[in-house]
Amino acid sequence: MDFCFFLIGFQEFNKPLKDVGNVACYCGHCHNQTAFATRTINCVTLFFIPVLPFYYQKRLKCNTCGTTGGLDSTAIDRLKKGEPVAIG
Repeated sequence: MDFCFFLIGFQEFNKPLKDVGNVACYCGHCHNQTAFATRTINCVTLFFIPVLPFYYQKRLKCNTCGTTGGLDSTAIDRLKKGEPVAIG
């Protein structure tokens, strides 16, 4: 008797945004200056190997509590100037 199973799932990958620098931003959830701009890529995985990326987003992510918030074009412009923004 032959059978086959596939282990399919979803995984999120975060990479720092290189064009905005490394500006520490304020997190409104844990009240720390540990949020940084990231590029998030969500992928379909097959046996834990990313196969198909299906969602890209630029956002702030807190390294302490994990809270995230979206980045719009005005917030990205402020980060490029070195001005911190906050997660709401």
